[in-house]
Amino acid sequence: MIKPRNVLLIFASGKVVFTGAKVRAEIYEAFENIYPILKGFRKTT
Repeated sequence: MIKPRNVLLIFASGKVVFTGAKVRAEIYEAFENIYPILKGFRKTT
């Protein structure tokens, strides 16, 4: 992902929407990159 063209919409409910990907592999790659960051913001109950 040198020049990412994907956009992530992250909602307070925890839902994530990826847009802009041309192929499914781009979505998987983007999710692998963003998941560690999202995990850091995870709410613990």
